[in-house]
Amino acid sequence: MRKIILVRHAQSPFKNIKIKDFDRTLNKTGIFEANVMGNQIKKYKVEVDYIITSGANRALETCKIVSKCISYNKKIEKDNNIYNSSIDFMMNLINNISDEYKTIMIFGHNPTLHHLSQKLSGEIVYTFPTCSMYSIMFDTSSWSEIIKGKKEFMIYPELFK
Repeated sequence: MRKIILVRHAQSPFKNIKIKDFDRTLNKTGIFEANVMGNQIKKYKVEVDYIITSGANRALETCKIVSKCISYNKKIEKDNNIYNSSIDFMMNLINNISDEYKTIMIFGHNPTLHHLSQKLSGEIVYTFPTCSMYSIMFDTSSWSEIIKGKKEFMIYPELFK
């Protein structure tokens, strides 16, 4: 069995036009969302083996907050190519993960994660708000065989207000 938890970055403001999109940081709401979701995912007792994150500031900050909440103290892989990536890129990334890892989290961006959640689960996902977490189980022993799995859960901050 393999499990992927797709995590969209938490809320980040668009106000400062002098900052590149890649460099945007979380706002207060985003920091709050990431902490709420980090504490919620703990309730699922998920043992994460490996984390990959976009290098964009807002995704990296979300990743660090959630990682701390779940006491993840292993290496976090940063891949700047996740930012503005395609479904094909993400599938290639997933298919090349070492089989030593059973449960992974990927922190990234919309619309890619929204579309990827639908492709990997075969489900219709109507919305993918900031800091959404979408878990998919796969009945396989190798990441290279990942094609379609089964949605385990989807949670997002609005569910816990």
